Amino acid sequence: MRLIFRPQFWIDLEDGVVYLAERASPEIASRWHDEVMAQVKQVESRPDLGRLRRDLVPPGIRSVIIRRYPRYLLFYRWSEETVEVLRIKHGMMDLPTLFSG
Repeated sequence: MRLIFRPQFWIDLEDGVVYLAERASPEIASRWHDEVMAQVKQVESRPDLGRLRRDLVPPGIRSVIIRRYPRYLLFYRWSEETVEVLRIKHGMMDLPTLFSG
């Protein structure tokens, strides 16, 4: 399975690390980063894990909770050949606006 990262994912990941390093600690930020990337690997091997998000466009977006940081969601799409990693965001955000344009 081919893994594709969208640029916005990398921006979200960096923003999350900076936010957690400033508000919590560099160690927590590092652990969060590692947990996000571990979840990406898990989705790569089992893309059916995530919940299909009918509330988001374009169709086919799925989300999965980051296990040790359950307020964060990893968003992705998959086909038989690829897993497309879209975003990593806090679940309390206005999620439909993240994918509206």
